[in-house]
Amino acid sequence: MPSHSQEINIDINSNEDSGSINEQKEDKSKEMKYVNTDSIGNNAPAGLSSDQKLAFALRDFLGPSNMVLGEESPSPSNIEQKLPYIDEILDTEINNSDEEPQTCQETEEVLNNAACRLRRWRAASRKLRRPRIIDNLCASKECGVAGKSFSGGHTDLADRLRSLAATGSMSASAGELLSLAPPQAAATAPPSPGCLLTPNLADQSSAEYFGSSPECCIDIVGSKNTNTAGTPVPPPGPRYKLATEATLRICSFQHTRTVVDKILAAKFFRRWETHILCLLEDHIVSKAPYGQLEKPLSYSCMQEVYCISRWDPARKYCLRIVMPHGSLLLQANDAYTRDQWYYSIVWRRNMIRYRNLLTKSVRKEIVLKELKNMVDFVMTTPLQDECVTRTPLQILTDLLSENKDSPDWEEWAEITTSAASPLLAERGVNGELCALLARLCRLRPRSAPLPALAPPVRRVLTRNVDFGKAPHARQFVRDYISALSAHNSGPSLVRRFVEVTHGNRATCPHPRAAPNLAAVVLAAIDDHYRNYTMPHQCDDTEHEVLCFADILEHMCEYEDWLSVVGGVLQPVPLCANAMACPRIAFRLGNVLSALSRDQRCAVHGCVSPARAARPCPPSWLRAAAPSDPLLSLPHTKLCQLWGDMVQGLINCCCKRKSFLQSMSKQLPDFIIVAFTEHPAALESLCLMLEWEVASGEQTQLEIIAALQGTQLGKQYYTDLCERQKTLQKLQAHGGPKRLALPVRATDEDVAALLEAGSLGNLECLSLAFTSVTSACAHHLIKLPSLRYLNLWATKFGDSGVQLIAEHLPRLQVLNLCETPVSDKGIEALSGLSSLRRINLNSTKLSAEAFETLRQRLPQLQEYDVRYTEAW
Repeated sequence: MPSHSQEINIDINSNEDSGSINEQKEDKSKEMKYVNTDSIGNNAPAGLSSDQKLAFALRDFLGPSNMVLGEESPSPSNIEQKLPYIDEILDTEINNSDEEPQTCQETEEVLNNAACRLRRWRAASRKLRRPRIIDNLCASKECGVAGKSFSGGHTDLADRLRSLAATGSMSASAGELLSLAPPQAAATAPPSPGCLLTPNLADQSSAEYFGSSPECCIDIVGSKNTNTAGTPVPPPGPRYKLATEATLRICSFQHTRTVVDKILAAKFFRRWETHILCLLEDHIVSKAPYGQLEKPLSYSCMQEVYCISRWDPARKYCLRIVMPHGSLLLQANDAYTRDQWYYSIVWRRNMIRYRNLLTKSVRKEIVLKELKNMVDFVMTTPLQDECVTRTPLQILTDLLSENKDSPDWEEWAEITTSAASPLLAERGVNGELCALLARLCRLRPRSAPLPALAPPVRRVLTRNVDFGKAPHARQFVRDYISALSAHNSGPSLVRRFVEVTHGNRATCPHPRAAPNLAAVVLAAIDDHYRNYTMPHQCDDTEHEVLCFADILEHMCEYEDWLSVVGGVLQPVPLCANAMACPRIAFRLGNVLSALSRDQRCAVHGCVSPARAARPCPPSWLRAAAPSDPLLSLPHTKLCQLWGDMVQGLINCCCKRKSFLQSMSKQLPDFIIVAFTEHPAALESLCLMLEWEVASGEQTQLEIIAALQGTQLGKQYYTDLCERQKTLQKLQAHGGPKRLALPVRATDEDVAALLEAGSLGNLECLSLAFTSVTSACAHHLIKLPSLRYLNLWATKFGDSGVQLIAEHLPRLQVLNLCETPVSDKGIEALSGLSSLRRINLNSTKLSAEAFETLRQRLPQLQEYDVRYTEAW
C-alpha cells in the first residue's frame, strides 16, 4: 500500500481522443509525468483490470479536505474510509451465500464502481481542459511534504471529489454519500427563519440522567461528528424549510461525449426553459408540463444530485440531477434557494429509499444498518420542517409495528429503539409510537433501553397539554416509570427521574411537567385500586404501584411543585380502596404533612373542604378524621397528621373564627386529638368556648371536660379563664376614652397598662412612633369599644393586623402609615365593615390588593395610599 511520501503519477491519457491531444499542446508549460498503470499498486489484489488497479491505488489519497499530514501522522491506509460509488445495492440483490464469497463479491463491486467513477472523473477533466485535477489531489511533490494539507484544487470537480471523500468516512451507502456532499456555502443567502436550533433534550448523558445505576446507565460514546451526548448534529450554516414550489430554469442533455462537450463548451447549444416546479412525495412535476418536463421526474430514477459551483460564471446557482439516460440542470435565482432545493430533493429521495429498505427487507442486520444510516441522515440534515420530524418517526413506527405477535419482537424492538435513540431524543413521538414503546417497557421492563426512552418521556411530560387527547402518551410514561422501578436500584432510579424532570434550578423551567407527572401518578394509583374488593388485603402486586406513590412524595421535596401537588389533591382524587392500603396511606400521610407545614395559603389550604368537592370524601380533613378515618394509618400518627393540618389552617391569615365555625360539625375529632395533647386541637377548643362557636351547654361541658383531661389542656383552660376575667374587668364602666402612649412605650408597657385598670370605655388609642410590634395585638383585642387606632411608624405587622380585623369589628379609623404591613394583612381588613378611614401611606400595598379592599368595603370614605404601588 503506498504511503504519503511515495511519488505516484497517474496516466489520464488512456483512450484519449483528438480533443485531449490538443489539450496537451495548450498546456505545454505545465510539467506532467505519465506512467503505465500497471506499475501502480504493486500490492493490489490479483485479477484486477487497469482501471480497478488505478482506483485501488488512488483510494487512500482521497482523504478529507482539512486533513493535515505530519511525520507522525497515521498512514491513510489505516484510516477507514469508503470510496464512494454510483450504483446502489438493494437488499434483494445481496447474495445469501457464505461470508467469504459475499465479501469477495462486495470488494469487486466496490472496485468496479470506483473504477467507473475514475473514468468519469478522467473524461470530465479532459473535456474541461483541466487534467491537473487528480494531480492536485495526490501530487507526488506536494503530498510528501510534512504538514501539507490536501488542497483539492480550485475547480468544481476537485471540490466534488473532496466533498465525496469527506463523506466517505461516514457509515452510509453510495446514494447517501452523493446526497450528503455539501454544496458551497451561500455567502449571499438571505436569513433563514429556522436558523435557530431547537433545544437539545439529550444534553445530559445517561449517567447524569439516571445516576450511577449499573443496570441501565449505558453512555453513548461520542465521536467527532457528534455532540457531547453522542447525538449527530447538522453542519453549521443556515437552516431551510422543506421546498414545495418554486420557479426554476431547467436544461437537460444526454450522456453522449459529443453532446456533453457541446453543452459544456458552447452556450448557444443550451436550451433553457422556465418552469414552476412542485416537489411532491414521489416525484417532481411542473405546473405547466411541456418541453423537457412534460413527464414527472421520479426520485427513484435519480442516480446523483449535487450542486455545480464553478461550472459557468454566467449560469450560477445550478443543481445537477443525473438520470440513467441524461442529466437535468436546475438553476435558481440565488444560492439559498438552490441549497434549499438541493437538501429537499435529497431528503425526498432518501426517505423513499429508507422506507423501501426498512419495510421490505427481510434480513435484520441490513435493516439495522439502514436504520442507523437513516438516523444519521435525519440528524445531520439542515432542514427544519414538520415533515422532517414526522416522516422518520412514521418509518420507525411502521418498522416496529411489523410482526408484533412474533416471539422475538421484544428483542428486536429493544435493538431498534437503541439504534434510533438520537432520533427519539430530538423528535417528539406520536401516539402510535408511544403505544409501541409502552408495550416494550411493559413486556421487558428490566431490559428495556431506558436511556434511549428517557428523552421522549421528558418531552411528553414537559410539552403535553391534555392527556385526554393523548392517552398513549400517558400510558408510555406510566410503563416507563414501572420499568425504572423494576430494576434492583428502582427506588433510587425513581428519585433520580423526579430530580432530572424538575431540573437543577430552584424553579422548574417547564410549567407543564409537574401537573402531567402528578396526573400520571394519580391515574396509575386509582386504576390499580379501582376494582379492589373491601376489606383491603396487601399482596405482591402492590409493588408495581408503590413507585407512583413514591413519586408523589418526592415531588413534595421541591417548593415550586408543592403547590401543584396540593392543587391536584383537592378534592381527594383517590378511591377509598387506595387509601385503605397501609403502604399507600403511609406515603400519602407524608405528603399531607408536607402540605400542612408549608406557610403558603394556596398549599396548606388544599386539605380543607373545597367548593367542588366530591361527596365522598369531600376533603383530606374528612379522609383523615380520627373518628371515622379513610386513611389506613395508626391512630397516633393519624391524630398527629390531623392536628398538623388543623394547625396550618387555624393560622392561615388568622381566619380562625370562620374556620372553626365551618368545622363545628367535626367537634368529636377535635376532642379525640385534644386527648393526645396536640396544641392545635387544644387551642381550637379554647377558641370555641371564647367565641361561643360551640352552642349549647352540653357541648360546652364536653369541651371543658376534654380540656381538663390532660395536663397541657388544663393550662390552656386556665389561661382562657384568666383572659375572660381580665376582659370582664376591662369592660366595666368608667375609665378614659382617649389615651396616647409615649414614644418609648413597648409591648410590655401596653400589657401592663391594660392590666392596671378599667379601660372598657377606651375609644381612641394612639401608639404612634412607639416600639410596639404585632405581639401587643393580643392585648388590644381586649378593648371592645375601640374605634380609633393609630399605629403610625411602628413595627406592627401582618399578624397583628389580622388579629385586629378579627376581634375589633367596631373599628372605624386605622392608621398604618410607615408600617411593615403587606397585602396579606391588608386583605384581612376586608372583614371590618365599619371601617371609614384608613391610612396606608408608605406600606407594601399592591394595586390588586387595594382594589380588592375597596370592593369589599363600600363604606370606605377616606384613604391614603401615597408612595405605594396603588398610588
